[in-house]
Amino acid sequence: MARGPKKKRKKFRQKKKRVKKKKPAKKRAPKKKRAVRRKKIKRKKPKKKAAKKRKPKKRSKKRAKKKVPKKRPKRNDSLKPVRIESFHFQPGQRIGLKYDVISQIGQGWEAEVYLVRERETGIESAAKIFFPHRNPRNKVLKFYAKKLHKLRNCSALIRYQTLESFYHHGQLVTFLVSEYVEGQLLSDYLKRQPGRRLHFYQALHLLHSLAVGMEQVHQAREYHGDLHSENVIIQRHGLSFDLKILDLFHWDSPRPENIQDDVIFMIRLFYDVLGGAKHYPSLPSEVKEVICGLKATLIIKKFKTAGHLRRFLENMEWFDSRRR
Repeated sequence: MARGPKKKRKKFRQKKKRVKKKKPAKKRAPKKKRAVRRKKIKRKKPKKKAAKKRKPKKRSKKRAKKKVPKKRPKRNDSLKPVRIESFHFQPGQRIGLKYDVISQIGQGWEAEVYLVRERETGIESAAKIFFPHRNPRNKVLKFYAKKLHKLRNCSALIRYQTLESFYHHGQLVTFLVSEYVEGQLLSDYLKRQPGRRLHFYQALHLLHSLAVGMEQVHQAREYHGDLHSENVIIQRHGLSFDLKILDLFHWDSPRPENIQDDVIFMIRLFYDVLGGAKHYPSLPSEVKEVICGLKATLIIKKFKTAGHLRRFLENMEWFDSRRR
């Protein structure tokens, strides 16, 4: 085969790389730092975001539920305190820590009265035992005790001794202890008399004793307010009567009208003791002069207080010598 002309090959010389020597770098003096005044930037405090009021969610009519009232738990009637209407204490039964029952001597709207004996000394007293529902927080009993203490110098009233308490059917019961007065109620005494009435001489002595006792009460600026034969205890001593007045317990402050009412009650009691309207026409005129026909205006005009009545009886003059 025919070959073409030979091409000249260029010879490349390998040139040596010249490495330039680096000159050592000159040390430069450090630049002076300029003092820069920085402005104080007042940072504003972030404002507190006001709490957003939550709007009440509107309940759809379908989901709205009716409020059902809560049912109160049923009370257990067995836990209610039993209302005490009567005690029915028997002789020998113990009440409180110091007293034994002898007998029952009275009963009223707010209490029962028993004759009791103190265990240690054997002293007999009267115990007025109050029903708890009639004596809330001992208000009535305390009032009675203070009233008796105030009038302790009045001879016609019983004397207060002490206060005691005990539990009865799970309830706290309190009672007032006072002196025991022997005698009988005026109403019972009249039942044993001939014709169930007194002779006018006896009745005048009874009225005088009652006026003496009530005069002391009026001088102490107190009054009774309900005098009748059921709250007067009497003891007969010859011509005179030794008596005690019960239930002197009113809540109102005394007024002149109250004292005048006591005088009217005494005259009314005197009238009843004499036999009332049946025997009134046959009474002596001196006795009728005391009764004044039971007219309140005449009685008050003649006897303004119990003291006036007492002095009138002590100075009575008798003109009618007829015996009744």
